[in-house]
Amino acid sequence: MTLAQWYLSKVPQYTRMARHARSVIRHATPRKVANLFRVELERKLRRVELKGYPYLLIIDPCNYCDLRCPLCPTGYGGLGRPQKMLSLEHFKQYFDPVADYLFEATMHNWGESLLNRHVFSMIEYAQSRNVGTNLSTNVSGSTTGYLDNLLECGLEYLIVSLDGTSAESYSQYRIRGKFENVLDNLAEIVARRNRRRLKTPVVEWQFIVMRHNEHELAEAEVLAKKIGVDLLRFIPVGMPFDTVDRKAVAAKWYPVTVQGRAYTPDVELQFGQANKPSPCFYLYRSLVVNPDGGVSPCCVVYNRATDFGQLPVADVRQLWNNDRYQSARALFSPREASRWAPTVCEGCDIFEKYPKPARRGAGPSGATGAGESGRAPGLIQIKGPAARERV
Repeated sequence: MTLAQWYLSKVPQYTRMARHARSVIRHATPRKVANLFRVELERKLRRVELKGYPYLLIIDPCNYCDLRCPLCPTGYGGLGRPQKMLSLEHFKQYFDPVADYLFEATMHNWGESLLNRHVFSMIEYAQSRNVGTNLSTNVSGSTTGYLDNLLECGLEYLIVSLDGTSAESYSQYRIRGKFENVLDNLAEIVARRNRRRLKTPVVEWQFIVMRHNEHELAEAEVLAKKIGVDLLRFIPVGMPFDTVDRKAVAAKWYPVTVQGRAYTPDVELQFGQANKPSPCFYLYRSLVVNPDGGVSPCCVVYNRATDFGQLPVADVRQLWNNDRYQSARALFSPREASRWAPTVCEGCDIFEKYPKPARRGAGPSGATGAGESGRAPGLIQIKGPAARERV
């Protein structure tokens, strides 16, 4: 089994465990550890209303990008949300209420984080509050000064997206990207870190395996050793959850020589991720915040209409247990939410739902709820992960 096949056969949440474990060890406090155990117990018991707080934060410094990747909603203009730069002031407002419970802050989601000139100050602030940080970037347009800032801000884990070992293959997906810049910047980051004898950031080369670059996997392994990255990680390509003609997209982008995907007529199995027999971990562990303060249920969805709340709020626990969050958790529990609200989670098949009779009752404000399928009208169905993995 090749390195690529090994990675692509694993469920991505588990291949990230080493990184998350380091954050837990490095940033643990009695309060954080107690909260972690409470959250994991509540998830195991499939609780609907939680007493624990999220211990992972996914916060997007900006939802702008200099590239136009065709399977990314930012790239093709389908975010369904105003594009904004997150200010340092608003970052602190969103970060501070949960800081005492956080092990890690993911400083990216739907944009190129380095376009926000305040991102290094955000990372420094999070690290000063004993919260680990990670960031994913294309470094296509980054300058020397930005490379130094990445080393000096305290960032613990850096992911560089480089999908190919040639300009020809790289440019087919990373439209507007500059292959030579990315390759040079990746090598320079590793070299400068090593010259300074710094332990962080750990540098990961993330390679999305697609039809047009699957022939370059072996070459990527050789090149990764030459550059000296800490980890070369192959991940599966996905698609936006609201994609209509999924078979056509799969035929164009999905690899054919690398095993890992299988299909049934109704469910797309993406390297073992579909219908995981457990409650959705995002609804228990992670707070996902957009640059406008909108709170998404997970990092797969992006449209403003699917938000579960808006920051800042006076009481984060109240937001964490509002009607939408409780209704979403109830999909995976024998318990019911005190007041049901339709959510985008009803159309998601990444996690296996708890079997229940179809809802025929009233939704919010007395409106008719879901029909025979138990899904509220107009909800978007999610099949598998979005175009890039984050957690």
